[in-house]
Amino acid sequence: MLTIYLTRHGQTEWNVQKRMQGWGNGELTESGIADAKKLAVRLQDTHIDKMYASSSKRAYETAEIVRNGRDIPLIKDDLLREMCFGDWDGQYVDDIKSSCAEELRCFWETPHLFKREGNESFAELQERTKKALQMLVEQNTDGDTILLVTHSIFLRTATAIIKQLPVSDIFTQDPPGNTSLTKVVYDGDTFRIEYEGDMSHVHG
Repeated sequence: MLTIYLTRHGQTEWNVQKRMQGWGNGELTESGIADAKKLAVRLQDTHIDKMYASSSKRAYETAEIVRNGRDIPLIKDDLLREMCFGDWDGQYVDDIKSSCAEELRCFWETPHLFKREGNESFAELQERTKKALQMLVEQNTDGDTILLVTHSIFLRTATAIIKQLPVSDIFTQDPPGNTSLTKVVYDGDTFRIEYEGDMSHVHG
């Protein structure tokens, strides 16, 4: 079996400020760094053959903290980036609510219908996520254990694919916390989630 650990980057300034954060980047906060260090401690005795991170700074910096000097290859890949939000990227959510209320409602409540110039659609993100999962299968072998550091909506898209949920149900899932851990196994045919969104290393 291929074992895949999935985690979300540590908390960023944009998370705290409630700004949309897609291909743009907010810096990790002190809390974000601390939580990543806690995840490093949690995984210190777990053998990891390879790490993958989104090419966004907040993700690969989290990956470096979690790697904690271990001799583990770390691969950055654009496929693992968060959804592209176009000109919403970096904007405060309250400002978007004021200027694009109906579009924002569609984004969260009926994602399968969401279309906006400059934004990635959820169908496009789903296809990119499928390519990412296929890449992981092709680049690793039975018995390997890998760790993937990525983003909130990307993670919910990945788990929706594994659960065979339609795009319309992506946000019926709980949002993954920063540095939360999800364990997935692949048996050569099917992905299966063993646990999802675990935050015990943060909350004790």
